[in-house]
Amino acid sequence: MWCQLFSEPGAGSDLASISTKAVRVEGGWRVTGQKVWTTVAQFSDWAMLIARTDTEKPKHEGITYFVLDMKSPGVAVRPLREMTGSALFNEVFLDDVFIPDELVVGEVDGGWKVARATLAGERVALSQKMDAYASDKDLLRFARSRELTPVGRHELGVLVAESQAIDLISARIVLKQLSGADVSTTSSVGKLLGMGMGQKIAEYVVAQLGAAGVVSIPGQPSDHAMEQLIAGRATTIYGGTTEVQLNVIGERMLGLPRDAVTGLRAAGAAE
Repeated sequence: MWCQLFSEPGAGSDLASISTKAVRVEGGWRVTGQKVWTTVAQFSDWAMLIARTDTEKPKHEGITYFVLDMKSPGVAVRPLREMTGSALFNEVFLDDVFIPDELVVGEVDGGWKVARATLAGERVALSQKMDAYASDKDLLRFARSRELTPVGRHELGVLVAESQAIDLISARIVLKQLSGADVSTTSSVGKLLGMGMGQKIAEYVVAQLGAAGVVSIPGQPSDHAMEQLIAGRATTIYGGTTEVQLNVIGERMLGLPRDAVTGLRAAGAAE
């Protein structure tokens, strides 16, 4: 089991602003800092970690990518309780943790390039359907269990059609990745659409149920509807926020200009 030690309390969407430091020592590095929103850290054997190894360089430089044994002395994991009652995410504290030289991935101070490749892979994975979040499987299971109004059937058809289209986009992204192509931008499209689709499905089911949507009845097709609705909000943030994905798509795919002050697209601001 692996986890990803990237985000920090002061560096989430602006990931290159990380402050966790790695200091060179004999045979390796000593790492000190804090990571946050780390999925399944409490169960993980290994971690992918980025830390700052040169504070004098620009923020996208001076970052090194490490593999960390989560059983190393100085690693402490603290669960973060969510609205659903679960604790999938965690804070991870690194107190003078030793990492040997052989666990550096890529070049020292060149970890940003490796981190971007990891993030692209993460977005490819997030564009796929996951059991933890609402999918068209949940949607169809629900639809078969009740009589829908004509409007409800129309909305159902729209969701199924959109979901199938997103599946096709996701398959294309995976094929591009397997062929060795750069999917750093197209994976943002997949993540943005895939996570939004899960939210739409959960919202549809809860809306169809009305007041009954807030009640969980084990064994019923709607038993996880409200939980999926609440849990699905996190997908707007993790793996790169919606705003970050839109920036990536706008700048790298559509060639839109970047506003140096606000980070908003100049064309979007004009509208």
